[in-house]
Amino acid sequence: MKDVVIRVRDGISLSLIQMADKTAMIHHLRDREIYEQTAVIPYPYTEADADWWINHHIESRKTRDDDLVAAIRNSESELIGVIGAHVIGPGSMHRAEFGYWLAKPYWGQGIMTDTVDAFVRYLFDELRLMKICADVFEFNTGSVRVLEKNGFKREGFFRKHYLKDGNLIDAYAYGLLREEFNL
Repeated sequence: MKDVVIRVRDGISLSLIQMADKTAMIHHLRDREIYEQTAVIPYPYTEADADWWINHHIESRKTRDDDLVAAIRNSESELIGVIGAHVIGPGSMHRAEFGYWLAKPYWGQGIMTDTVDAFVRYLFDELRLMKICADVFEFNTGSVRVLEKNGFKREGFFRKHYLKDGNLIDAYAYGLLREEFNL
């Protein structure tokens, strides 16, 4: 996704993560509800977390093509979320696992549904992937709806699959095959 800007819809686009996104990222990820809905975002989210994460992805995109991360941006080009995919089995380009988060003020507006559609379209069209997968916590009904609206099928149920704050959390496995997606 080198230097590509993907138009999602009026006022929403995807582009590369930049160090200038740090302030917005810290601001949005200090919301505990985002932390509770995601598997790997730390809480409280710190400046050091943002520095490490942004630098890691900036460096990664220089040498790897199996780790694609994009900022979700509003009409002022401000970061309001992130979507990313990791291609499984570099060189094979068979499938990818992906995840996302969106700042709470933007929830319930269809932004993530449209963003997933645009990102999945990019992964299928540009990378020629055959399958895209996502895990979602059982209680994250918003994310379940986003995936299902985009044609993802529930393929499995992981009992006590994630450990978070000392609690074991159940999750669903979702997948979408290239031939099932409306290209």
